Amino acid sequence: MNNSKGLKTIEGVYVPTVLTILGVIMYLRLGWIVGNAGIIGALAIIGIAHLITISTTLSMASMLSNIKVGAGGAYSIVSQSLGFEMGGAIGIPLYISQAISVAFYITGFTELWATFFPNHPIKIVALITWVILSGLSIYSTKLAFKVQYFIFVAVVLSIISFITGGSVGESNMQLLGNFQNAGFWQTFAIFFPAVTGILTGATMSGELKNPRKSIIIGTLAAVLTGFITYSGIAVLFSYKAPTQSLLENNLIILDISFSKVAVVAGLMGAVLSSALSTLISAPRTLGALAENRSVPAYGFLSIKGKNGEPKNAIIISSIFSAIVLLLGNLDGLASLLTLFFLTTYGMINLVVFLEQVIGIASFRPSLSISIMIPIVGLIGCLLSMILINKFFTIITFAIIAIIYYTLQKNKIISPWGDVRGGIFHSIAEWAAQKAMAMPYHPKLWKPSIVVPVETPEDFKRITHFIRSFIYPSGRVYYLTIDKNGDKIEDTKQAIKTVLEPLKEENLFAHEVFIEGGTFDSDISVVLQSLSSTFLPPNSIFFTISDDPDKQKKLNNTFDTIRHLKIGLMCLHIHSKYGYGQSKKINLWLRDKSPNNNLAVLSALQISKNWSAKVTLCRIVSSTANIRQVEEELKEFIKDARLPTNTRIMVKCGNFEDVITNESTDLNILGMPTYNDEINFEYIVKIMNLVPSSILFVADSGLENALV
Repeated sequence: MNNSKGLKTIEGVYVPTVLTILGVIMYLRLGWIVGNAGIIGALAIIGIAHLITISTTLSMASMLSNIKVGAGGAYSIVSQSLGFEMGGAIGIPLYISQAISVAFYITGFTELWATFFPNHPIKIVALITWVILSGLSIYSTKLAFKVQYFIFVAVVLSIISFITGGSVGESNMQLLGNFQNAGFWQTFAIFFPAVTGILTGATMSGELKNPRKSIIIGTLAAVLTGFITYSGIAVLFSYKAPTQSLLENNLIILDISFSKVAVVAGLMGAVLSSALSTLISAPRTLGALAENRSVPAYGFLSIKGKNGEPKNAIIISSIFSAIVLLLGNLDGLASLLTLFFLTTYGMINLVVFLEQVIGIASFRPSLSISIMIPIVGLIGCLLSMILINKFFTIITFAIIAIIYYTLQKNKIISPWGDVRGGIFHSIAEWAAQKAMAMPYHPKLWKPSIVVPVETPEDFKRITHFIRSFIYPSGRVYYLTIDKNGDKIEDTKQAIKTVLEPLKEENLFAHEVFIEGGTFDSDISVVLQSLSSTFLPPNSIFFTISDDPDKQKKLNNTFDTIRHLKIGLMCLHIHSKYGYGQSKKINLWLRDKSPNNNLAVLSALQISKNWSAKVTLCRIVSSTANIRQVEEELKEFIKDARLPTNTRIMVKCGNFEDVITNESTDLNILGMPTYNDEINFEYIVKIMNLVPSSILFVADSGLENALV
């Protein structure tokens, strides 16, 4: 969003970003880095660091040319692409790293102060500096940025003084150092905070006149300025001073400059400016997090003053930086800052990579970049983090995961869409293409049922059973046919309410609504359509009724589904006993019945979710056959890998008499048919005899309980 009274590119982005980059590391650590790593090692460190930041800057620029960036910079970019949860998971560590940076820069300033005034207490100097900078940031952001013009001039003069200065001792330039004080990646970790200023301008997005244009141009110009400056100064250090002096004297730059006063002024100004820029940008990140309810006390932290600045966020950020200031040390803070910033940079590159890969139409940036740029940036960030400190890298990722999970539970509603849906759609499309190219095998079977229900009240009665059948990885398509079409919205809302318990358990529960038409024609079309999808149903579920019209509809459906290879499940819920204690299931298996496979698979699903015991039941015509059938069923239990507590019951007698007298909570039977139609007369007879609920099933032909 453009701000007609906001800051322009030079004052709002370029100058503060350059001053954050050309700060404490350039003056107090770059000489030591050259002495420790050698000129080739130092240039390699500078090159790798800038490869990451230039890739990230280009990725950020591409992203900014595609969206209207809001307050918070990097947080806004990630939030608009991956949602508030991931934005917060990155934004909170980013804010912490920015707040720590304030202490980092003030610590560098006090090191320099102690050189000239060794009798002054370091902590007191640091706190006084903090008070002045905090007061300036609270009083006026514009005034703070105007002060930076004078500091910028001082920094330029100090660099000129260094370039035109002499040398100390006889140079013994090493092409590659022996890393006697720190290894390559430890040295890299100490240097990397020097280039983390690339987000300074982006974080001020809410204060800029034209954030999209200013951040892109200003940040790219600042990064290139920093790369040229650091590389040039590193080479000059190797020529101007011997290795040992570079290692032992952190202020060697004063001894090899034309004017010590100019260098001291530039150093103090740059360090203070870096601290001030970060002290201004950190509260903007915190304020943006608070506005989106991604941090505790968001109401308090999101309050702004008359000039639109997040006053409370500034105060809290200042206090936080003061605490870190009293606890930390320069090199220790550098490693921690490096990991936090690398995480943020890696995420920006990941966002652009994902936007390009999934190919959604909404991603059409004015500044297009090669996909290799975010890949290089992302890999560079990950490898650098791992090589710097594996343990703390894992801790960093764990912190992000915890924040993401916490924010996800808050269910924050985003005012804009994000690409998460596109990511999952792309994965699903790829998986669908691979899966549909492979032949179906019964081994792949899992519950996937269509449930036609006329009213939500009907579904409430069977929700428990549906859940017991499909949990944990099955699917249910809830089909509603609204003949009138005048109450479709009310019906949709009622159905969503009924399905909520299933969705809360992460079950695949999908609603299908049909307006007008007839039941027979509509259900045929729906089943044919669903059967051609990536996740087709393999069964259709009804409750049994003694209503002749419903029985006729069910028989018509039965004729349709046989051609579509869809199984049939018909449930009778006992009016008095319901599902009983849900602890006992009698599975009735007729010899060579075409419906045994779905019956067995149904019993397995329900028994696991009920923690119920299954009894295999069979009626024989002669007592002489009981022993043989028992052995056959025992063998079947082994072949079908049924639970070890599965029992067997084989009896001789009349089926109606036996099933009536056997106590259980649920009976599962094959579907009785007559002349290719469901034998409802027999079903109703059994329903009236048996004192329990009954599930009748008919195989689709795609099941096999023995695989």
